[in-house]
Amino acid sequence: MLSAEARDALLEAPWPGNVRELENTLHRAVLLSGGEVIGPEAIAMPDGTGLSEIAATASVARAAAQTAESISRSMVGRTVADVERDLILDTLDHVLGNRTHAANILGISIRTLRNKLNQYADEGVAIPAPGEQRHSAA
Repeated sequence: MLSAEARDALLEAPWPGNVRELENTLHRAVLLSGGEVIGPEAIAMPDGTGLSEIAATASVARAAAQTAESISRSMVGRTVADVERDLILDTLDHVLGNRTHAANILGISIRTLRNKLNQYADEGVAIPAPGEQRHSAA
């Protein structure tokens, strides 16, 4: 018999393999269990990874996927030029206006960065001076 904690842990764990993987894991748990009730501590994957570790990894993976999806959704409907401008200006904020460092992070030449910044300034976008940020981090 599975304890409630073991059942919940099994439901939380990702099972990328097939049903046979789950079946083999449960067979191992029966053998490793000391009593009539199988707890989460008796359930381990073939590599020895415990179910709690797998659930934690799955939780982190879900959070990463949700973050990636929300970032993707925030870009839908925007032009490449708008996304590029925001990326350049956010990077410039991150490095406190250091153009050389920003260009290195972005993988572009300092000349390209300066040309982009001049273009943005001509369009009326406020460009932070070296040592400044557009806005303070909250």
